Amino acid sequence: MLIDIVKMRVLLSCLLVLVFRPMVIVADDNKPPNVGNGDTIVLTAQEIRAMQALKIADVLNHVPGVKAGDASVSIHGSYKVKVFVDGRPINDPTSSHGGIRWDMVSPDEVERIEILRGKGGMAYGQDAAGGVVLITTRRERRWSGNVKCYAGNFETFHARGTANAAVGPVAGGVSWGYETTGGYDVNNDKEIRRVGLKLDHAREESGRRMGFSADLVRDERGLNGLPQRPTPFARKESRNTALALHAQLSRIKTQTTYNEGSTHNTDTSTGLDRTLRVSKLGQDLSTVLQTTKWGDLSCGASFSWDRADGNSFEDQQEQGLSVYAAQNLALPGGGATLTFGVRANYHSDFDSTLNPEIKVVYRKPSWRLTGSYSRTENIPSFHQRYNETSSTRPNPDLSMERADNFSLAFFATPHPDFSFSLTGFYNLLSDRITYVTGDDGIGQYQNFGSVLYAGGDAAVNAKLTDSLKLKAAYTYLQAKDRDTGLWIPAKARHTAHATLFWQPCAPLSVVITGTYSSKVYRNKANTRHVPAYAIAEVRAEYGFQRWSVFVEITNLLDKTYYYADGLLAPPLTWVAGVNWRF
Repeated sequence: MLIDIVKMRVLLSCLLVLVFRPMVIVADDNKPPNVGNGDTIVLTAQEIRAMQALKIADVLNHVPGVKAGDASVSIHGSYKVKVFVDGRPINDPTSSHGGIRWDMVSPDEVERIEILRGKGGMAYGQDAAGGVVLITTRRERRWSGNVKCYAGNFETFHARGTANAAVGPVAGGVSWGYETTGGYDVNNDKEIRRVGLKLDHAREESGRRMGFSADLVRDERGLNGLPQRPTPFARKESRNTALALHAQLSRIKTQTTYNEGSTHNTDTSTGLDRTLRVSKLGQDLSTVLQTTKWGDLSCGASFSWDRADGNSFEDQQEQGLSVYAAQNLALPGGGATLTFGVRANYHSDFDSTLNPEIKVVYRKPSWRLTGSYSRTENIPSFHQRYNETSSTRPNPDLSMERADNFSLAFFATPHPDFSFSLTGFYNLLSDRITYVTGDDGIGQYQNFGSVLYAGGDAAVNAKLTDSLKLKAAYTYLQAKDRDTGLWIPAKARHTAHATLFWQPCAPLSVVITGTYSSKVYRNKANTRHVPAYAIAEVRAEYGFQRWSVFVEITNLLDKTYYYADGLLAPPLTWVAGVNWRF
């Protein structure tokens, strides 16, 4: 199968070179097609460093409409979000909803993050109904790196390091990480090991580049279960491998990715012993062509081959093929741009689809207005269809869910020290896949019918004084079953986030954050719910030369609260550590 993929890659590359040879390309190595304008949210390296976040999930939680956890991210209520690091996906192929391996990247390595809310499926394919997160790491051209270590209560210890070097056109880096904790509840411990490698060869004058990256993660942990249904003997061991080979030759960008994940769930109290292994091989080709003096054309093709096996079901294999094209035009009169395109998808086990995407942007020097529409599909994961644990039954009969996303976004900077944004969204999902818990406490993924996600975001960013800055966001989400009028489980109606950045003197910086989430329902009938909560956290860092020391305290008031899925959240936790840059 791998030989066939390589042959296809060579054939498609040759065809694209022949077809587009007479045309002129407008290329940007750091920005994928149709990304970076309109309602796309961009976080720069300076903003990321100011947050002092220990994990990428903490960075994303500052973005309106985005909610990230230890292994997840949702945008406007949808967990179907694709996450890429330097073009390679870091979604866990064995997870139920596209879970993320945040262990594969650290905020210290990141140069830029772009968040495409409710769109991106045209360029990045299916399973992106919520949107796409694009993370770009630094490309060092010198010897550099850092080592960060911290420890805290509940037997928490974390260590991570990177080292980068360059010789002429060749640059490379290695990274590693280790994390362990005894946990704040019975059977809540975990131990994570990670190692990564990155190589890059670039000839800027000729526009040629080739790179390779590899990440390996091993995760062992206990699964404590819901408070009313504890599972003190449930254990999970998982391994993830992410490989990527990318190249740019003249007008063509090509990338081959291979993701493999395996999980082993056991519970000695019930005799559970289940394994799941998923392999995903992908091939992507893309280019951007200047078709007229008013705009450019983005186009590409992709192929995927997925395989799953386990000890409780027969081996499964699936293939997918997609092509897309999108035209960008600067409308007469200046200030307005129009982007429209379509993506055609074929899948061996689900319906073939044709998905349009359209976006209009109107710009003025101090404000911008964006309207967009997109359609995409989410394929039920192998985990949702075949995996079995002590609290979940498989459902191999799941069907594909579809999403139509509408949004209107307004962004303004009336003063250099003040900016704000307003966003409205209206997302319709059919055959939505959701986890439904039965009366016996055991759940199953089911197609939910017709679901509406509608609401809006408001965000402000203000410089109050030279040493004090404020960033705040509020999201209203109406998540309802359109057939019954009932609220969708695990979706908060109101969420708010506010952060103060204080730098009383040059070496010292302090970040204070407050978060509020309204109550969420736990079941389809809306008869059980998780109460609302408000928590606070503080981070402080003192730097000198190449060293810095830091401390972080979360759940500052030591409140008892629960996550949206009903799991007990941690009490007051603290860590303190040191970071050395070289």
